[in-house]
Amino acid sequence: MAWWQKQRSGDNSHNIQAAVANFGLGYDDVLAVVSNYVDSKLSTLSQAAFEEARDRVEELTVNYLKKIQDGHSDALENAKDPGIQSALLDAQSAYAKMGDHDLGQVLVEMLVKRTETTDRNVQQLALTEAIVATGKLSYRHVQLITALFLTLAVSFGMPVNPSDLYVRLRKNLPPFLVGLTASDADIQYLADTGATRIELFSNRQIPTVFRETYSGLYCKGLNSEMVPRKYEGSPLIIPCLRDNSLLQVNASSERQLESLLPQFGLEGDKGELLNLLKANSMSDDEIKRELVDSVPGMDTFMQLWESTVLKNSVPSIVGMAIAHANLKKTLGTDFTADLDIWIS
Repeated sequence: MAWWQKQRSGDNSHNIQAAVANFGLGYDDVLAVVSNYVDSKLSTLSQAAFEEARDRVEELTVNYLKKIQDGHSDALENAKDPGIQSALLDAQSAYAKMGDHDLGQVLVEMLVKRTETTDRNVQQLALTEAIVATGKLSYRHVQLITALFLTLAVSFGMPVNPSDLYVRLRKNLPPFLVGLTASDADIQYLADTGATRIELFSNRQIPTVFRETYSGLYCKGLNSEMVPRKYEGSPLIIPCLRDNSLLQVNASSERQLESLLPQFGLEGDKGELLNLLKANSMSDDEIKRELVDSVPGMDTFMQLWESTVLKNSVPSIVGMAIAHANLKKTLGTDFTADLDIWIS
């Protein structure tokens, strides 16, 4: 979404870009939407600070309304709900203080989703808290939460081979990894805001996560003695993707294997086939080298992971809502997964 930015033209005059007209609201209508917050919360600021904060509140509100009108106009009626108006006030308050366009777009994504969500369920509650939490963060923190979320919670479909996986990773990961920096204090702060949890007795390594998620793509191959004879000729056993002289299970992941078993009446063989899927896997060092060679930004991200308590961290439900909004903001139509997948 192109971010509409308020522009001043001098004393007592205003420039409004075409984005405002696109959703049929005049300038006075936009001011009416923001006036309650502006008048009640910002009037104690100095004149210069008041004008800057007022412009920021207007920017956020215009972009929120435009996003609603462009693709979610049926949800606009829900904006009458006091809970949604309260969430809008929280977002306006946050953006009035920071004015960061990237964070503003993340807030708008969450506001739109919050406007669609009328049931008082865990997703609604998480979005409400996520809007408040985002006001306490820098965009660098949001990027860090998103990188953590992508590493631990997001599956990139069912790639057919390692090259296919790395094409998908190169398309989606670098915007969140390249240039990413953080200290233990940053990571502790994220936990203090409720966006993540630090689990000191867990110690996840990125290569291990990828091997567990895409077991079939990191199989080095099985000799014929390792595969029970009852699977001979079965479409569930194929030449190994990494060594055609060996064999492997015909699935990239446990999830894909589970989806295939009913087609062949082999639900009862799940345990055995799962063991074969995970047998003779590449080592962490081998997977690490392949990830670093294939994905821009992965080298520095792994160094950050290994040298900080990031390796002990997981995104909370609130953090998932923030990361999901940032993925939609950054990847646009390339990211279509609904928040319901993680929070329902």
